[in-house]
Amino acid sequence: MTETERKPYVPRHAKRIEEPPVPETAEEIPAIETVQEETAEEEIPAAFPEENTDDRTISNGKKKLPVLVFILSAVFIFLFFISGNRPENPSNEGDEEIGIPSNPMDPKLRKMWLSNEAINEDYVGQIVFDSGLIDLPFVQARDVYRDDGSLYVFYTKEGQLVEDPAGFSGNDVYIWTSWKTGEYDYSDEGGSVFMDYRNSLDDQNIIIYGHHYARDYDPSGSKQFSPLDILLDEENYDENKTLKLILDNEIREYTVTNVFTISILDDYQIQCVRTDMDRDLSGNDDEGFFEEFIGYMNGISAYSTGETLKPTDRILTLVTCLEHQPEYRQIIVCRETGRELFDG
Repeated sequence: MTETERKPYVPRHAKRIEEPPVPETAEEIPAIETVQEETAEEEIPAAFPEENTDDRTISNGKKKLPVLVFILSAVFIFLFFISGNRPENPSNEGDEEIGIPSNPMDPKLRKMWLSNEAINEDYVGQIVFDSGLIDLPFVQARDVYRDDGSLYVFYTKEGQLVEDPAGFSGNDVYIWTSWKTGEYDYSDEGGSVFMDYRNSLDDQNIIIYGHHYARDYDPSGSKQFSPLDILLDEENYDENKTLKLILDNEIREYTVTNVFTISILDDYQIQCVRTDMDRDLSGNDDEGFFEEFIGYMNGISAYSTGETLKPTDRILTLVTCLEHQPEYRQIIVCRETGRELFDG
């Protein structure tokens, strides 16, 4: 955002979702669990079964048939044991169950998630465009109060510590506060990229906010959500239309369906930040609204992407500012196209 721009709009009457208790932040990065369990030792049958330990097998100096059977069995067991434990013998590879998860996450991605979650318990995941346009961590904005009743440490745009939370919402907690340090951050990273405080990952519409910087301040256009403005031009769509959310043991895939701008002073246009598209911003049932709003978004989009939304779709909405236009926001709506779950 430029200095003249406002922070992302947050409806004053939005219904808050009460978050479940969050575990305390770990003091150190948890070790990645080993995916290969120790191979169980092969159970070796007893060399002398109890029922064969008496002297019944000897008569007149000759061995009876049971003795021969016993000897052959013992030799077979011995040879089987020796051959089955030779590391150079490939014939038994894969015979034993070694406990590798059927679908483990890429260790680098898992390590990234665990490392960031250890920094801040509000860390949710990484938003990554397949083209490389954006690759950023994001956190879950919550309420202005923690679960234990204490006030979050957060700052105004001017850098003042918020001590009286009246008039503030959970979306104000991270907008000018670094999720890594908990300190005021206006010029470095420009606060944090964050998920709407009303959201949970189970919602139909996940809303993620990020700042946009004016090119006279950020000539490269690389900070936070600044790169998203190139999607206002149709020629940049095909290369940048797919993205992912990398979450805890899960990756969700999305395709951009609509790119448009809204006025934050227009009550109808700001309905794009409903967490459930068939419930209004106060949480009341509004059945059929999403189908109607899909038509509206198609009408105001910068261009036709060729992708269509259905009222049953799960979506991701990205919100950022427009350069030197504090009343307006750029909106990118994405349809979820798939998700992959990984073993823990």
